[in-house]
Amino acid sequence: MDDAQLTRRICELLGRVPGWLWWEDSDEAYPLTSTGIFYGATQDKPDRAIGVRCYGSTDEDVLSRRVQLRFRGRPHLVDDADVMAGVSFTVLQGLSRVGGISDIRRISSGPLGTDSQGREERSDNYQIILDNPEVLQ
Repeated sequence: MDDAQLTRRICELLGRVPGWLWWEDSDEAYPLTSTGIFYGATQDKPDRAIGVRCYGSTDEDVLSRRVQLRFRGRPHLVDDADVMAGVSFTVLQGLSRVGGISDIRRISSGPLGTDSQGREERSDNYQIILDNPEVLQ
């Protein structure tokens, strides 16, 4: 599984949460009341958004990846990004043997402050071990 496939897989997993939407192949805008899940950078709307991106992989460790989730909450709700991060943790932490993923563990998290529209932001980083049998051959 390459970085693009893994990023999409994480987006799909998060898109299963009621009210959270992952539209990979749509040019349609997310409903303003939804939580939009984006590959990479988030769009300006909806207010509630999650950006997913792989980072820090090495050629020596092909079975391990790191993925960053960037959360943005609704304006002037100081805990909204933290609430989304908590839901994501519940969905991802310890996930095993699902869609080519052997294990997921959160390794760090931290606040990013507010954007120009008063929306709190946060970043969580996960270590993902892949279940990648073709690499082992």
